[in-house]
Amino acid sequence: MLAPAVLIMRANNARLSLPPATEALLGRADPVSNFFPDLDLTPYGAVEHGVGRRHARIFVHGGQIYLEDLDSTNGTFRNNARLTPRQPVPLINGDELRLGRLVITIQL
Repeated sequence: MLAPAVLIMRANNARLSLPPATEALLGRADPVSNFFPDLDLTPYGAVEHGVGRRHARIFVHGGQIYLEDLDSTNGTFRNNARLTPRQPVPLINGDELRLGRLVITIQL
């Protein structure tokens, strides 16, 4: 399960709890196309920071939490290293994630 992991927004220290599931889609809502990701980053400036609707996913595999870029236009980064699309990377407590220009810290 992803819970009790938390995403902490750098801009305002807002805390976003990950759901009690094995996978969560990160992105921004698009009411026009009726698309709503598991973790909607719209309230945290997703549009202004270049976060895509289906930007990345966080998931659990073999007891480890991973981050995967979903072919985003503006990239997904872990500790300033750009992820290769569709190539999951393991996460550890305190990793800095960047979706486009939106900076987030993960607390596991």
